[in-house]
Amino acid sequence: MNNTLATYQKLCTEFYDLELEHSPDAQAVLAFYLAYAKAAHGPILEPMCGSGRFLIPMLQAGCDIQGFDASEHMLEALRHKYATINDKTAPVWQQLVQDFTSSTRYNLIFVPFGSWGLITDLTTSQQCLNLMYEHLAVGGTLLLEIETVASVPEHCDVWCQGANTRADGSTIALNTLASYNWQTQMFSSQCRYDLIVNGIITESESETFEQYVYRFDEMDAMLRSAGFASIKKYQDYAKTVATDASAPIIIYECVK
Repeated sequence: MNNTLATYQKLCTEFYDLELEHSPDAQAVLAFYLAYAKAAHGPILEPMCGSGRFLIPMLQAGCDIQGFDASEHMLEALRHKYATINDKTAPVWQQLVQDFTSSTRYNLIFVPFGSWGLITDLTTSQQCLNLMYEHLAVGGTLLLEIETVASVPEHCDVWCQGANTRADGSTIALNTLASYNWQTQMFSSQCRYDLIVNGIITESESETFEQYVYRFDEMDAMLRSAGFASIKKYQDYAKTVATDASAPIIIYECVK
């Protein structure tokens, strides 16, 4: 990430939202995080909140939650969706994680999916973990989901295609070319989004995504360095304890 975010633009944001709508485990993932939010009984923060996949349902459930994101397009989509169901302004703002500061101490801070890996510099990642620890209330919980090296596809360097249909019948097509550097643990995707209306491409976007993927125990040491002593790690949303390096995701539950 940088201060002039070149990713998560307009078509990407729309494609992301449509993709989540069609995800078979979308409700299970939401239920997992919503259970923590309802149990927080106090202020909640979602850094990297995106277009509101979790934040909006939590607001609807009466949770005291705020969020921020680096992408203006993601936040615009969130505000638009929230405005259609509530006449209040969504409690979100644009910011990078490393720039976050607040006088509030949160009972729950969570970052779902593999968004944390978008902080590709490990020094910056450690600084951000320190900030999360600092902004938790005593007894508060950090939920952090990361993708591991086991999540990297067996075959990269081939073009992949996908498409999602909008409500108006037009289509957003995605073409991606992924690569992975085993030495730097950096996963990269060259992406082209095309808006297709009546068989004609009317709008296009090209973006390059970079994501750091973690070794199985790598984040453990970083969380301890941030100050966390109580750390649990799960390999799925059923809270199966993560003991196997083949797990593609790890969900950390860390209590201050």
